[in-house]
Amino acid sequence: MPDDDLRRRLEEFQDLFVEARLCIEDANDSMETTYFDEEAEAAKEAVDEAVKMFEGIVKDLEDTEQKNSVLRGNGLKVEQLKGELQLMLTGGH
Repeated sequence: MPDDDLRRRLEEFQDLFVEARLCIEDANDSMETTYFDEEAEAAKEAVDEAVKMFEGIVKDLEDTEQKNSVLRGNGLKVEQLKGELQLMLTGGH
């Protein structure tokens, strides 16, 4: 994948990652309120969208060096996002 395309797609992923983190934060803030279910659903959708974007980028990379670089630089972010969502959904337990 050309470097410019990869950079653009990674920037899109970063935007989705930030949005997902904000949604998780909003859901955590609304815990034990009537808004929690709605905020939790928005967080799940945002995390799913970010994860799908990341997985799509990795899938489209044919160059092993590019793929490894993307995985090293962002793979832990994706796992962190999934973990934060799960923690929020289980009430932090």
